[in-house]
Amino acid sequence: MFPSPEYERAHTRPRLWALTLFLGAALIGCLSYVTWLWHIAGKSYRSLAPYFFARQDIWVLDGYVAVLALMAIWAWNLKSPGAVRRPGGGQALFILLGIVAVVLAARLGRDLVFHGYSPSRDELMVELAGDYLSQGRIGWSIPPDWLDYRRALQPEFYSPYGADTHWTAIYLPVHAAIRALFVRLGDAALAAPVTLGVGLLALWQVARRLLPNRPDAQAVVMVMAFSSTQLIATAMTPYAMTSHFAFDMVWLMLVLRGGKLGHGLAAIVALLAAGLHQWHFPLLFMGPFILWLLARRNWRAALFHGFVCIAMMVVWARLWPMLLVHEVGPAPITDAHRTNGIWDKIESLFGRLDTWQPGLNNARLISWNNIMLLPLAFLAVFAPNWRRAFKEPSIVLPLLMVAGSGMGFALYQGYGWGFRYMHGGIGALALLAGFGWTAVVRPGDKKAGQLLAFATIASLLAAAWLLFDTERYVRGYARSMAAIRAAQADVVLVDIRGGYYMTDLVRFDEGRLGHPAVMALHMLSDDQIDRLCATHRVAIADRTLFWPLGVHQVSPVFPGSDDVQARRDHLAQIGCGKTIRP
Repeated sequence: MFPSPEYERAHTRPRLWALTLFLGAALIGCLSYVTWLWHIAGKSYRSLAPYFFARQDIWVLDGYVAVLALMAIWAWNLKSPGAVRRPGGGQALFILLGIVAVVLAARLGRDLVFHGYSPSRDELMVELAGDYLSQGRIGWSIPPDWLDYRRALQPEFYSPYGADTHWTAIYLPVHAAIRALFVRLGDAALAAPVTLGVGLLALWQVARRLLPNRPDAQAVVMVMAFSSTQLIATAMTPYAMTSHFAFDMVWLMLVLRGGKLGHGLAAIVALLAAGLHQWHFPLLFMGPFILWLLARRNWRAALFHGFVCIAMMVVWARLWPMLLVHEVGPAPITDAHRTNGIWDKIESLFGRLDTWQPGLNNARLISWNNIMLLPLAFLAVFAPNWRRAFKEPSIVLPLLMVAGSGMGFALYQGYGWGFRYMHGGIGALALLAGFGWTAVVRPGDKKAGQLLAFATIASLLAAAWLLFDTERYVRGYARSMAAIRAAQADVVLVDIRGGYYMTDLVRFDEGRLGHPAVMALHMLSDDQIDRLCATHRVAIADRTLFWPLGVHQVSPVFPGSDDVQARRDHLAQIGCGKTIRP
């Protein structure tokens, strides 16, 4: 069922490798330039993703172009050795130690890079749900004293179900339930690193099954994962994408194991994966492999997993909302938030097609991963025996479909360290890189290994720069949040002008309503402001706090900024609110 002798390359193919590296350098250079023209040149305002591209990625991409060109010359002059010994023992220990190192790096990075701070509303929803799930609840009841201010306290991404009486996350609960387990264990920030470690173990097992005679290619797969800045940085955050990577790899491992046990366990994993945060993500990964099973005439397995896909939608798009209605109440008629229903999801996805940004997102994907990931993944097309493709389709085909669909479905992501919507597909790219290695490198070719080592060192240097600069960016927001938490007030009103996504400073404290209560000023009416000022000590957080603490300065004038200013004028008129100083 799986690869064998066709992946035994008799000779290293330096010319093919070199041409691919030259092509990669040219394409990355073109991608960088076109993305700059499309999103940066002549623009007076940059949204968040183009801002990160200009601040971080363009420099990494330019460096990658130079390194790939140098490596292409190096590869062109490689000599295929005569007698080559296969890699010796100790590889398993190396990989296990690598997984442990990645887990530790991700956990340390939560404090050293992100300062324990979650910049985005997506992450805050995980913290919110993780906390109430750890207490055996399905949401937080809104305290009666704060009911009139519920939208100012939770401006967006809340679930519409029971929204008049409860705060619940808009996302599905499985990823948050994993975090809840670690909340109970005492370290919620360890959830994502450990989940990443599970995903890496599963990826290793998949590589061993697909490339049984090529331990060097198995090592290449794992090196691609270990040197993925995107995988490691995202595991420093509460984002659900780390769980998607892990569940995708575990599912694939079980499907490839086969048998009733393998497919049965894969079905359970698939049902859980669909409930991580949005049910359509695992379908994008599973679909190509189900088609592959059909092409291999494994009818029973293909139909079984097809029915599992239907069950995934039934459970999470129908039954889960019914449970929410039962537990916290129906969605208010006046609430415009979408549900996780099938048609709402389809309408939402098609409604976002105008934010398609393939150049920008794939440029960020390249810069946050190993410089050799995509060139080697491309070389995977030379690995199978295509003359047998109709009779015995190669696993390379669904891997290419996963990678191609992920890179093609490049919608606007806002925050993201790399291209997070492609996160579940990084495992597929790493496996393709392993196959690409078998296409151009003879087993045990030390000179080719030296070339890969050089590429990985260059990638790790890029990773150091990206994480260093990410820390500089996040630091200003973390300091601003700390200043808000330390304010001598009952309520802090956030004036969102002057930075990216400043509404995301309006948050609970690790998933619970804290003191002071933090509210979005623009979500309050004058009457609500009057009542707050009459009964509470009120402070104001604005750009005079944010900018000195390091938040990147963005023009405070935007559609809606006049409304914010009107509320500031009202506060001044009634003599309410002291501005927090750095």
